Order: sequence, then C-alpha cells, then structure tokens
Amino acid sequence: MPRTPLERGMEKIRREVIELGGIAKQAVLLSVEALKERDMEKASRVGELEEKSDLLNLDIDESALKLMALQQPVARDLRFVNAMIKISDNFERIADLALKIAEIAQKYEEKELLKPLIDIPRMAATIAEMIDLDLEAIERHESPDTDKLVEMDDFLDDLYNQIYNELISYMLRDPRRIDDATDLLFVARYLERIGDIAAKTGARVVYMVEGRRVWVK
Repeated sequence: MPRTPLERGMEKIRREVIELGGIAKQAVLLSVEALKERDMEKASRVGELEEKSDLLNLDIDESALKLMALQQPVARDLRFVNAMIKISDNFERIADLALKIAEIAQKYEEKELLKPLIDIPRMAATIAEMIDLDLEAIERHESPDTDKLVEMDDFLDDLYNQIYNELISYMLRDPRRIDDATDLLFVARYLERIGDIAAKTGARVVYMVEGRRVWVK
C-alpha cells in the first residue's frame, strides 16, 4: 500500500534526525581527538559539522511545522513529530558543545597539554555508545534501554568527578598551570553535560514510542 503524505513526511523527519544524531556523535569524537592529538584540521572539521547540524536542525523544524499544518497529525503521530523536534534540538546542542571543546583544542596548537588524556577520551567513547542507543531506538521506533543509559550517564559523572579532583590537585601543586587545568575542566564538564542530554534523549524516545514519561536526571 502506498504511503500517505503524512507517513512520507514523518519518515523524512526520522531520517534527518538520525543523520543529525550521527553528526553530533562524530563531532564529539572528533573534538576530543583534536584535543588529544592537538590536530587543528580535526578541530576545524568539528566547526563544519556544527554548521551542518544547525542547518539540518532548522530543516527538521521547518518540515515538522509544515507537516503539522498541512497533515494535522493526531495522537501517536503528533507525539512522534513533537518528539522529533525536541530530539533534533538535543542533537544540535550536543554539536554546539563539541564545538566548544574543539575551540579549546585550538589553543594547544603550539603548546603541550597539561597531562596525557585518558579519562576524557573514555567519556567521549561512552557518549558515542549512548548516542548509538538513542539512534537505534529511533530507527526501530522502540524504547531504548533507559536503565543502561542512566548507568552510562552515572559512569560519566564519576569520571567527571575523578577528573575534577585530579585537576584541582594540579592547580594546587603548580598555580602557573591553572589556565591549562581549567581548560580540561571545561572539556570534562561539556562532556558530562552531553551525557545528560543523551540520557534525556532516550527518555524522550520512550515517551514518543509508549506515551509514558521516564525521568532521568
């Protein structure tokens, strides 16, 4: 049976949101690689991805509003469209935060980092797994494993606290490196925030699919 205009419009939005999520994930991984490797080309590519995420988010908003105006979805379909708008905003916000990390990386083109990066790349890898869980759920129109998302978010919180304590000790031992330690603190904080967004995105998918609210911190 041929798809209706509403079904075609919803599928277009779904595909674009999945694409945007992939861009956000790539931006996070690239931003941390740019910092770890002091690679300015990768930092620049994060900027390009962030611009692409902005444009795609705007296109999703426009498509969703046009679909609601012309096709007037109700019940589950309306819930889907509303959820896609909010999830799209979440992914665009993740790309924004990744750009902030890339901007910090650009400060280290000519100087060494305070310390080798170990836990920050672990945070980025965990975030990539969380975004994959969100995207797989959107692709299948199924609820993600929110318990796993919360567990991974808690892991990120623990890593952030560990990094925070370590960097504070660096500051106390050598006040001359306070600025460098502060940069890494900001990076860890941005990643911790991205983890929160990824977990809340999973909760939004549950509401889209099942119509029930799941609260994550």
